[in-house]
Order: sequence, then structure tokens, then C-alpha cells
Amino acid sequence: MENPIKKIVLLSFVSIIGLGCSAQTKVLFLGNSFTYMYDVPTLFNGLATSAGISVFVDENTQAGMAVANESITGHAYDAVSQAKIVSQDWDYVVVQDNQGNYVNTVGSIPSACGNANITLYNQIKANNPCTRIVYLAEWGPEGGVYSGDNTNNCINRIHGNMIFLNDNIGNEIVSPIGKSWITSFSSLPSVDLYYSDNVHPSLEGCYLTAATLFTTIFKYNPTSLSYTGGVSSSTASTMRSIAYSTVTNPSYMSTTDLGLYTPTISVAGNVLTASGSYSDYQWYLNGSPVGINSNTYTATTSGMYQVEVTNASGCLMRSFTKDVTLITTGIIENNASEFEFIPLQNNVFELISNVNGIVSIYDMQGKLLQSFEKADSHVIVDFTINAEGIYLVTLINNNTKVSKKIMLSK
Repeated sequence: MENPIKKIVLLSFVSIIGLGCSAQTKVLFLGNSFTYMYDVPTLFNGLATSAGISVFVDENTQAGMAVANESITGHAYDAVSQAKIVSQDWDYVVVQDNQGNYVNTVGSIPSACGNANITLYNQIKANNPCTRIVYLAEWGPEGGVYSGDNTNNCINRIHGNMIFLNDNIGNEIVSPIGKSWITSFSSLPSVDLYYSDNVHPSLEGCYLTAATLFTTIFKYNPTSLSYTGGVSSSTASTMRSIAYSTVTNPSYMSTTDLGLYTPTISVAGNVLTASGSYSDYQWYLNGSPVGINSNTYTATTSGMYQVEVTNASGCLMRSFTKDVTLITTGIIENNASEFEFIPLQNNVFELISNVNGIVSIYDMQGKLLQSFEKADSHVIVDFTINAEGIYLVTLINNNTKVSKKIMLSK
């Protein structure tokens, strides 16, 4: 039988209007109690504020709402949702549908659900073609939905069906929330992501959801942020690392279509180069605009760099943040024996050094995985969520750079 989603022809747009360069990112949440529980939009906003990002957030997250008409009128037909969609030129609209429509075999989404999502897509794009829609691929009931099912399998089917929906509508973006949950189950086994009903999220589940969505939208490494949203500091720190590693997983970047809207930055010496060819470029250092309209920028100071480009349709796209460290005159590179990693257990190490400063951990492709400030001579560093392989650890203060490679094995 023909896929019911493909039966509807999407609206075509003659004129393409760019969002324009704005200091404030506008994000609309359309969801239900899965988003409203512990207020995911507020947690998302808190992470953005912690990163120094200005964001305007609005929401319609009534309990029981889906995109299609179910127990109550769905977002595709609801007057409140329609009014909010046209109220702003949104940068992002986050769509959190009834996850129960996505728990079955991949490709078997109910036709009413698929058709309603097409309707909602067209409404959002009619208001502003440059608005990016972010579909949340979340979680199902703890234990799954079938006899012999389990939580991970159920989450994987939901993820697959959200990919299927996106591929058959408009190739927008899927945020891999459920995949972050699966990693958390193994990395933080004592942390319950479910509320007591085993369906809704706990505060920790909402925080991980917000961190994954934050990384998806802002393409900002959240590992060093301080905002916890009420979650314990150590748990929140690990969850931010999980969110970043999940979203930037090359496989997910491809299947969720995030890679379609993400230029990359390469670094050669102190010259930064943006991938691709675009009409406009804006470079940022630690969130503030710098540079000129060029695909290259010569860095003069260490920091977090990002580039925002304008594509052929007049829409803005940004890269992931790139942590760039410049070694300038007066900086001494030191690999002294005083910089030691003492293995404790299960890829947990004790870092011992008399040098205090910023510790950064990179994989062998140069991707920043974690960064934090070291203020004591002895620090515990947990690598349990990282794959086996070789990693580079650097420690920088005002006049010294210390670095060492470590090998992880599982």
C-alpha cells in the first residue's frame, strides 16, 4: 500500500524570505505534557542564558495534544497554535507529537498523523520559509509497549519513525532525544529519567531532553555550562556531555538531517575556514560577532568560534562551535611528568598536576568533547561515556600549555 504521507503535495513558495541577522533566536514549542512536564522550554532557555545566548521562547504545550486531532484538537488545527505560528518570524519551531503514534514498526505511522504533520509543516513554512522545524524523537513507556519489548527497542523505533516522517515531509531536523536517553541508561544507571508513571519524564529526563535540543538548535558545546535546572551538578554535567556526543555523532548528523544545515570549520594554524560556498558569512568569537564577510577568518585570540552563513534560499545556517587555542609568544608547551593520569577504574582517571587552568579533552579528529576549569592539584576525570581509542588532554593557564595523550579501552 502506498505510503499515506506521500499522497499530499507540499505547498510551493515563490518568494524566499531570509530571517535576517538577529541578536535574538526565536523558538516556538508545540507539544504536550511530555514538553510541559518540568517545563522543558524553561530548561532550554536556562541553558541558552548560561551560554550567553539571547533567546525568545513561546509555547503551546497543553496536556493531551498531538499534531493530529486525538483526545483534543491537534496543533495542526488548534486556534492557539495557529495564532502563535503567525505571531513571529520564528527561527525554530519545535514539534513534539504524541510519541504513541511512532512506537510501532518503522514506516507504519498512522495516516491521520502523517497528514496532520504535513498540514502543520505547510502552515509554519507559509509564515516564514526559513523557519527550521525540529521534530523531537523522544521515548516510549518504560519497558516498551509489547510483550517481550524493551525500553531501548521502543525508543529506537520512535527514532526511526521520526526520521521516516521527516524524510517524507520536508527534510527538516530531528533531535535525537531518545538516543541521549539510551546512553544515559548505561552511563547514569542510578538516575531515573522517568516520572513515577513510567511514561512521563522526571526532572532529570527533562534536563537531558533540553540539553539535547539546545545542542541541536544552537550547535554549541554545552559541557562547560553551569546551568543545572535543579539537577545535581555531577549528573547535569554528564548529561550535557551525553547530549553533545549524541547530537554530533556523525551517523545521527546524517540521518537526522542536521548536517544539511551545518557548515563546518577547519583550522590551519590560526586561519579558520568555513566549508561550502555561501553569499554571506558572519564569524563569532565567544558569541560576539567578529570578522568580515569571508569564508576565512584569522583568529587573533583563543576562544569559542562559530560561523553563520546565508544559503542560496536566503536562510541562515550556523556551524558547531569550535574551540580554538592559539599558542602565542610567551606560551610554553610542557609535557612534564608532573602532568599525570592515574587510572582508577572503568576509564575513570585521577588527573594530577601542579598547573591549574582550563582542561580540554579532544578526540583524534580534533573535536572538543569536554572542557572545565581545574583549580585543585588532584581532579577526577570520567571517560566512561567515551568510546575506546586515543584522546588528547590539554591544560592551559596564562603561560603554560601542558598536554598528554591517553588510551581508553573497554
